[in-house]
Amino acid sequence: MDVPIHVIRYFCVLAEELHFGRAAERLSITPPSLSQQISRLEHQLDVKLFDRNPRKVELTARGRELLPLARRVQDDHDQLLSWGRSIRRDRDAPVLRVGVVAAGAGTLTTAAIAATMQSVPQARIEMRRLGFFDVAEELETGQVDVVFAPWPMRLPPRVRAEPLWREPRVLVVRADHRFAGRAGISILDTGDEKFVSVANGPSDVVDWWLVDPRPDGSRPQRGPTADSVEGLLELVAAGAGVNIAGQSASQHYRREELSFIPITDIEPATIVLCSLSDSPNPMVTAFRETAMELSPLVDATFH
Repeated sequence: MDVPIHVIRYFCVLAEELHFGRAAERLSITPPSLSQQISRLEHQLDVKLFDRNPRKVELTARGRELLPLARRVQDDHDQLLSWGRSIRRDRDAPVLRVGVVAAGAGTLTTAAIAATMQSVPQARIEMRRLGFFDVAEELETGQVDVVFAPWPMRLPPRVRAEPLWREPRVLVVRADHRFAGRAGISILDTGDEKFVSVANGPSDVVDWWLVDPRPDGSRPQRGPTADSVEGLLELVAAGAGVNIAGQSASQHYRREELSFIPITDIEPATIVLCSLSDSPNPMVTAFRETAMELSPLVDATFH
């Protein structure tokens, strides 16, 4: 037995109105057509659903039994249609996949995403945390569309890097370290420290973060390595060494076991927005423009 959903809806509306004229008006059909559909349903079910006379229409006992079942079928059908519409909306909505390395561009990252969501309300933003040296691969394989990442890094020609944010670098030490609580420190004061660093990175990039060599020609002592900012900070908290990070790490990765001390005499860190120069995603251009409008920097694109 196959009862069309529109007939279920006709039954529910008539059961609510108990008047063929009003029910037909709600359904945008004629009263005779509604009467014919209800009679066909009664014949199909082999049960009388309504008592009809010139003065009133009433549900029979069987009609009252059917009503909650019919309403449930109608509601389920409505939910199915709503689900289908949401799937179409999600499929058709513009998507921007945003990658973030370490703390990204701090508050500028959040501001750029918020501004994009406001200007393109139907857009779907997907966030992805990346490792230090995953930027190029993630962009070229389409896993992300844009990435906030610290400079320097090595990038292929089709990946552009546009500077957005500049921040001092800080020395990260255990909370009970002899330097903890200082207002600032010189890189030359850290000669006796062992530094934890990123694993398997290009040597020139790792050297830049470790300030190797130092202004006086000395070289830092190197200790254990990790492949993520969380891993580096865990090593520092465990007493395996100290680390150099961007200042925003003191907000994004604050821990009771750690202290962050500004290093007063080294080059600040620059955060860049990376994207493919030939990206097929139209959202990339809009997001780049938004981020650049919010950026305090006006430098040329890095190469």
